[in-house]
Amino acid sequence: MSDTTILIVEDEAMTAMNLQNWFEFWGYNAPLITCSEKTALEKVQEIKIDLVLINIELGNMNGRINFAKKIADNFDTAIVYITPYFNNEIIQHIRATRPYGYIFKPLEENQLKYTVENALYKRKIYKRFIASK
Repeated sequence: MSDTTILIVEDEAMTAMNLQNWFEFWGYNAPLITCSEKTALEKVQEIKIDLVLINIELGNMNGRINFAKKIADNFDTAIVYITPYFNNEIIQHIRATRPYGYIFKPLEENQLKYTVENALYKRKIYKRFIASK
């Protein structure tokens, strides 16, 4: 796991720090926390990021979804969303980004760990499938 790098895009400092602490405890690299889509996109371009964990709130939902779409279209990076909201409108918007998972607030450690591990496993299987073609 230590070679797995996770980028956290989160507006709430305490939530971001808790996420980073959990990931480091589980053996993942979480080198960057940002609330800026621009900074996050720059980091994805500079560093091999395996998974981007993106918090989407109603106030910045469209910006975050557009950012995630850029990631999905241009990089080999799994996307997992954190959201306090879950309805048809949000699902329709985020489907275009081909997310590997969703996590609902309030965050629960086991749900987070399972969702991230599952997303990374799906990404690994997908990469094997593409390589075998």
